[in-house]
Amino acid sequence: MISHRQIMNNAATAVCNSADILSYCVQHFGRGLDVHVGAYAAAVPGEKQSPFLWITAEDENEAVKEDDLFSVRFVVAGLVKGANGEKVIENIVAPRTGNANGLTLNGGNAIVEDLRDIIMRIVRNANAGAIVNRIRREENDISHFPLEWATFHVEYIEPESLTEGLV
Repeated sequence: MISHRQIMNNAATAVCNSADILSYCVQHFGRGLDVHVGAYAAAVPGEKQSPFLWITAEDENEAVKEDDLFSVRFVVAGLVKGANGEKVIENIVAPRTGNANGLTLNGGNAIVEDLRDIIMRIVRNANAGAIVNRIRREENDISHFPLEWATFHVEYIEPESLTEGLV
């Protein structure tokens, strides 16, 4: 049976090797993605690591019959940059005036959520050493200046044999 650490390492390697992720990150953040498995040694990652993917194991399932399930948290964060290198915090679609309603969208969060979704597709198809049983996204529309965050969770199943978990 493959170790849980190796499953996370395999998923991380698939993300790190993705040309699509590199291209997206360079376009929206000005550099490639920092993929990190396990605890950051110095502290919680921040603006200096942007953009980053932080992969950690979730609490182990203690139910005896559920020993073949393993959950991993994927945290995606970045400081979104505009065409001139400026920080993108909001996108004013229509300014409010005395005669018109205004519309402002959280511009940075949408970019980070799109990156999260690209990473999710890579992880789903990564052949990390266990079967992806379920993926759950967390939406986060509150800005955490200067970083925007998006999270997803992957539940892997580790059957005793290659055919046990397949239907």
